[in-house]
Amino acid sequence: MSVDTFFAAIKNGAWHSIDELSNQLAISTVKLEELSRFLSNRGLIKYEEKNHRIKIQPIWTLLPTEEEQKIPKNIIANFVIPPHISIDIQSTHISNMSNVEVEVTLRLDNKIREVAIEV
Repeated sequence: MSVDTFFAAIKNGAWHSIDELSNQLAISTVKLEELSRFLSNRGLIKYEEKNHRIKIQPIWTLLPTEEEQKIPKNIIANFVIPPHISIDIQSTHISNMSNVEVEVTLRLDNKIREVAIEV
């Protein structure tokens, strides 16, 4: 079982029983419980040990699907920003706060308004 397969199985945000997922993913319940505790401690999922169920944390349901990931975004710029320099490209402000040059590839995404780069 891959991590991608695991998250694909729980991405709907609903509660899933450990037994159900164990069968679906062909993994032992012991291993799945171990994985669930690990991911829960890191804030990726909610794990109710008492009820033997898990669900993905709501913030992670916003991750793009495989189909969305395969759609290439248009590259509109590729450039190097010298140390401690800021530039503006259309409505996007980009700052290099580091002490080294940073190469940036700007892709089309109308939700980004500012990018700060620190190495």
